[in-house]
Amino acid sequence: MSAPLLGHERIREQLARSADADTLHHAYLFEGPPGLGKRRVAMWLAQYVNCTSANRPCGTCSRCVQIAAGTHPDVIVLSPDPTRATQTIAVDAVREVIRKAGYHRYDSARRFIVVDPADAMMEPAANALLKTLEEPTDGTGFVLVVSSASSLLPTIVSRCQRVRFGAVDTGAIEGWLAAQGLSDASVAARAALGCPGRALALATGGLEARRDARSTLVRITSEPLPVAFKVTEDALKKKAKTDWSSTVDAWFAVVEELLRDASIHGSGSGLPLLNQDAPDVVAAWSARLYPSGIQRVAQALDVAREQLAVQANGRLVIDAFFATLRAELGV
Repeated sequence: MSAPLLGHERIREQLARSADADTLHHAYLFEGPPGLGKRRVAMWLAQYVNCTSANRPCGTCSRCVQIAAGTHPDVIVLSPDPTRATQTIAVDAVREVIRKAGYHRYDSARRFIVVDPADAMMEPAANALLKTLEEPTDGTGFVLVVSSASSLLPTIVSRCQRVRFGAVDTGAIEGWLAAQGLSDASVAARAALGCPGRALALATGGLEARRDARSTLVRITSEPLPVAFKVTEDALKKKAKTDWSSTVDAWFAVVEELLRDASIHGSGSGLPLLNQDAPDVVAAWSARLYPSGIQRVAQALDVAREQLAVQANGRLVIDAFFATLRAELGV
């Protein structure tokens, strides 16, 4: 089971009109939080342009089927190698894609190269792609998928047409989850903040994992420092980064949720909390962080994520972030 292509109707309508008028931009930058379906829209666009049926995209012609399966030779997805410790896109991988972009198209009206996530390209890789973005091969289009354009080189951003993705309606996400017979559909949809992919992960075991991650985070931010660091040591020691990165991602996601809830609690906006089952934790974070501490912790979290993206040994980065968080919380 996978997350569906929910929402983003306006964006798809605009892309379809451009495709019909043969005015597609040579490079798009799809921007928005993870789990929104940005890559799915990129693949939908590739299907729409290359579909051989009258009602595009049909999803059943050979081109649509191949594109959906990831086997069409003219629709290339460039992503980090999941077996590598550092989740970056190497310059050699970019050069290989550029080489393929110079070939004649196999069986398509337009070749698409999707880079996801584009901010996984280090500067040499981004610079290697830059010239091709400036002068793309005829009939080749790029879609760069990213959470925030600020993480890319300005020269890359300036050569792309930015498309900003917004949240998908919570009711639509809940309805889809419920239709699959998944429990806690309402809780998962609300906690996903408009991201179908995240909602699916939460509804298929992620909610329990999220509660476990929050419990661990409470220990890290409340126990004496040696005990807190022992928690991170036990989670990370003698493991490859590919083994513990999901654990750290879960911790960081909970931090983001608690920062959001602390801000809502502190401002009295009345918006629903993601951690309604942990009101004492939300109230404590709000009392100690709202308002300026929330911004400082959020900035420290961004820095930690950037550092982890390029370091195989992230123990020092993680412990440094949690030390900052503890200091802000007054622990």
